[in-house]
Parts: sequence; structure tokens; C-alpha cells
Amino acid sequence: MSIDNTDNMPAPAQLAMPAPAADAPPAALGSAEALPLMDAQGAFAPEWYSRFEELQPYAASLARFRRPEALAKSYAHLERMKGYPDPADAKRMAAFRAVVGLPENAADYALVRPEGTPDEVWDETMAAAMAQVAYEYGVPARAMSALSEKYAGESRRLLDACRAHEQEAVEQADAELQEEWGRSYEGNMRLVGDFLHTLGQRAGVDVQAIMENPALRANADFARLMLAAATCLQEAPMRVGSGPDNKDEAYRIAHDPAHPLHEAYMRTNHPQHRYANEQYDRAAFGRLL
Repeated sequence: MSIDNTDNMPAPAQLAMPAPAADAPPAALGSAEALPLMDAQGAFAPEWYSRFEELQPYAASLARFRRPEALAKSYAHLERMKGYPDPADAKRMAAFRAVVGLPENAADYALVRPEGTPDEVWDETMAAAMAQVAYEYGVPARAMSALSEKYAGESRRLLDACRAHEQEAVEQADAELQEEWGRSYEGNMRLVGDFLHTLGQRAGVDVQAIMENPALRANADFARLMLAAATCLQEAPMRVGSGPDNKDEAYRIAHDPAHPLHEAYMRTNHPQHRYANEQYDRAAFGRLL
């Protein structure tokens, strides 16, 4: 026969906890017996967050809240602000900037041109436009600065790669022409250059930029065409100038206002004067251009 003696045992809730000794040290930080959370008026006790070790990194922010209602309101506000607001919602975007600590004006982004960035890559107008977009969409200023530096660096790398590729193509075309023309290479290139300068003078065009254009210098066929044109002009048969038609043509250039070259021939400052003069000499005296 078992004996039930539970009536003689005190209930768990009634078990008395031993009182701490009068000279016992205070409870350690972070223990359940640490500083109280709230005072008798329902406000947070000073440094209430100190009893939670995991809250120590946020002590500066938590110290601003005096009552639980303020902390709860702040949390609810942050919940509503989750995610980037629509840029068209000016009021919500302004609140978002204030909460997150974003610049108040697009000019505050102040995108600075990274050192060593060439003109082909950086443009102040583009930088201002990027800053405006960053402001409208609530991009953090530090993130925008990092993005602009990354963009400039990558653009500079691509530009250098393009220039290296262009130079490689120019050298390849030059090597191809040297192999094809052999000992005539230097003479052919001088002939092409003289021919282009002559055309430029007649047309009033500075051909130096054309001759330095990597797209043309890298095209061996362009040099071949220019050489063929220069050779055709150089090898054109001489006109003796004794035929009546040539004499008549020279006369018309000099005296007939209806002739296309008359004005250019008569005006020494005309951009086509040299060409008209050469055509007159050719018709009148049988001279080569």
C-alpha cells in the first residue's frame, strides 16, 4: 500500500527563496537580477538596455528613447518605411531621406572626378545628371560616389583597351602594306600623303585629322585606293595645248563669267583659285597638275 504524502509538501509557488546576504555583491551585468527595465511611472529606467549584452552596440540609439511607447512608435515607423519609396511620392521620399540620413539636395552628392580620368570618360554634365537621379531615387551618397568611381575606372579601362586594339589594327595594316609594296613602301606613302594634302587644299579641308584617324590608318584598302588615285593623276597624259579646244577652254576660264571656274580663277582669295589656275595652265600650256 503506497502512502500519498503530497499534502504535506509545499506548492512550488510557495517555496521561499533564500534572501541574499546583506553584504552580498550586486548582481552581474546581463543577469536576470540586473537593472530594472522601467520605473514606477512606466518610463525606461536609466541605461535599461545595459542588462542585455546584445543591445550594447545600439546603446547610443536606445538611450534616446525614454518610454516604451516612443520605441514602439519608432519601430512601427521604420516598418512603414521599409524599401525605397516611389520617387513620385515626394512626401514619403522626404521622410525616407530624413530617416535614413540622405542628402537633402542633389548638389550635396558632389560627384568628384576621379584623379586620372580622361576627358573621353568624364563629363560634368553627365555627373550632375547622375547626382540628380541618385537624389530622386534616394541612393546613399557614399554608394553614389563609389558607383561613379567604379564607372570612371571601368570606362578608363575600356578606353585603354579600345586604343590598344586600334593601335594593333594600325600596325597590322602597316605591316601588310610593307610586305605588299616592299621597297616602294616609303615612296608610296609619301605619294599618298602628297595626294591627300593636294585634295585638302583644293577642298579647303585640313586632312591631317583624316590621315591620323585610326579607322582609316587601320584600313589597308584605303591606302591602296589613295595610291591608285594618286598614280592615275601622276600618270595622266600631258596636253600639248595646241588644239583649238584647249585654247578655247583656257579662254573661257579667263573671260567667260558663265564658266564654272571663272570666278575662282579671277579671285586669288577664292578657295578653289589654285585648282582653277592649274586647270587654266593645263588647257593653255599643256602643263601637268
